[in-house]
Amino acid sequence: MAITRSLGVSAPRWSTRAGAGFAQLFAMAWRVVTTRRDLAEMDDRMLQDLGISRAQAQFEVSRPVWKLFS
Repeated sequence: MAITRSLGVSAPRWSTRAGAGFAQLFAMAWRVVTTRRDLAEMDDRMLQDLGISRAQAQFEVSRPVWKLFS
């Protein structure tokens, strides 16, 4: 951005939207990572309250974050 300002050219409009989109994707990925970490730490009683088995929890915890976007 500093280069475009020194040349007297404004940054394209899409760049701010792309930055906001990236921030939203990063926030969503971070939320998934932290909730999966919490899920991994739950005991069987807590998992039963959620209605999922230990195997289902382990499957979800083991999934890579980037699988959300495909």
